[in-house]
Amino acid sequence: MKAIVKAIFFSILFHSLFAGAFVVESGYLQQDDGQYIKATKVTCDGGTKQYCQALCQNGSSCQRIEPYCRNCAGTSSPLLRQLFTEISRFYKIKRELPDRAPLVQYLATEKYVLLDVKSVFNYYTPVGGESFLKELGALCGKQAETALLAVRLDQVNQPIELSYVLCRNNIGQTTAFEVEPRKPELGQQPLSTPLFFNLN
Repeated sequence: MKAIVKAIFFSILFHSLFAGAFVVESGYLQQDDGQYIKATKVTCDGGTKQYCQALCQNGSSCQRIEPYCRNCAGTSSPLLRQLFTEISRFYKIKRELPDRAPLVQYLATEKYVLLDVKSVFNYYTPVGGESFLKELGALCGKQAETALLAVRLDQVNQPIELSYVLCRNNIGQTTAFEVEPRKPELGQQPLSTPLFFNLN
């Protein structure tokens, strides 16, 4: 009897963990003319269907074309330089979004691009290399390979702000984190080398 109750409990637990699957991915789609365009793909299931419905009137999945990112291809963006080389030095996690609604609203209404570890906009470190992966690991831990950086674009489609870091949790769903710039520490710091004064 105990074994049956235990099996039912784990079955309910397993079902509840995956009943509300919500996954955000970024990749490329091939158009009819052979060109590739960058797109965000969102997959919803169970209790998260309302998010896909809000994004594209489809309860299970949707794809949204990301706009052309001006000055992303090259080394002219100081923001992208920070993100690809020293993101953990310039930004920190502020908090996990308790609700997915703000992220869905962002994906539905803002102009943005999603950057991942293999981003074609990474002109600063080897694509898929250990250095950028280590930087993402400071934000997303072991799930760094699936991390996405949501970067907002201005009116002329230039990158202006890191809005969210999207990480996968331990069951593979997307979790969104708000970020904030790191502030330099203020105040006097003790000298690492002692000073000696000779008054003779």
